[in-house]
Amino acid sequence: MVNLVAAQRPMLIGFMKMAGVVPHTVEIEPGTSMNFWVPKETINTKPKKSKDKPKQNKPVVVLVHGFAAEGIVTWQFQIGSLTKKYAVYVPDLLFFGGSMTDSPDRSPRFQAECLSKGLKKLGCGEVHGGWVQLWWDGGFQVGRDVSGLGPGRGDFGFDPGYD
Repeated sequence: MVNLVAAQRPMLIGFMKMAGVVPHTVEIEPGTSMNFWVPKETINTKPKKSKDKPKQNKPVVVLVHGFAAEGIVTWQFQIGSLTKKYAVYVPDLLFFGGSMTDSPDRSPRFQAECLSKGLKKLGCGEVHGGWVQLWWDGGFQVGRDVSGLGPGRGDFGFDPGYD
């Protein structure tokens, strides 16, 4: 029997690269690394020529997948459209898409902390702001602004209801 997700993977990777996002591994801490699909400009290490146009700063969108599949499988139909106007980052949570840890911690909070640290290392948090919010079991809040990067109370026009 053919695994359809595995069969489409090479084509999906090609589409992601055509959309301008490429895989990049970030070491969160020793023994823990996360794979992120990031705008190719994020990891472009070629020296800039004086004729190059200045890099456009697009607003950042972070697409976090659920627990069914890795990021690019979950968001494959949205990434192409969103990359036209946004700098799209698609992390693979731990144990998906090459993200791994040797830590015994398997909590949602640990996932949120790793995600937040990875985004900060990529420059999302410092430059564009980043806010990691995980919800579990129909709305039980398990993670909130674990990095100190998120908006303050009322920044969204409402009180999020936590102290």
